[in-house]
Amino acid sequence: MLADIYNNIKMFLIGPFPQGPLGGLVINIFLAVSTMLSGFILGLFLALGRISKNVIISRIVTCVIEITRALPLLLILFWFYFFIPILIGKPLPIFLSAYLSLTFYSAVNQAEIFRSGLMNISKGQWQVGYSTGLSNYQRMVYIILPQVIRMMLTSFVGFFISLFKDTSVIYIIGIIDLTQIGIILSQREPDKIIFSYVLVAILYFIICHIVSLYSKIWEKKLLKWSK
Repeated sequence: MLADIYNNIKMFLIGPFPQGPLGGLVINIFLAVSTMLSGFILGLFLALGRISKNVIISRIVTCVIEITRALPLLLILFWFYFFIPILIGKPLPIFLSAYLSLTFYSAVNQAEIFRSGLMNISKGQWQVGYSTGLSNYQRMVYIILPQVIRMMLTSFVGFFISLFKDTSVIYIIGIIDLTQIGIILSQREPDKIIFSYVLVAILYFIICHIVSLYSKIWEKKLLKWSK
């Protein structure tokens, strides 16, 4: 068992790189982190649009968020991989398709986390910004967002863990991620099918557990700072 792990761990971590494209666990981590960040920015704008006083903007954004959140990630991935190329008249690189679909999925879910946090900010906090003469941008960056992020930190971390696990669907369009490596090894060496999928599960668990531990540490620090 240990010999199998030693002989195959490099493949599970970085795929066929440097002889081939970078893959394995590194791809899942990169996509989870990058789409979490890009979805964070887009999600904030969607949340602001949803609570906007402009009825048209609010209803359009609400429809986009509710419809997208009701769909499985796999279907969203297929949209970007098959449907978008038809609209623009040329195929998208598979990695770009995965990135865009995960970003969109990340944004609509983080928008709801933001909305929940923004709705819990008291009116007095908004009025502080007005009374000090801050612009809308400054009020949001310096007063509102820090409170929302601190308040919703557990929700953001929980979603990141979910997003990281959801990156496993990208194997379906041909990206050599951690799940795809497990499938390749189990098909190439059928006697290692249990080993392959157990190792995949262990690697997913390790990353999720590390993120969860760090979130608890940061949560304790934020509680201390807020006192």
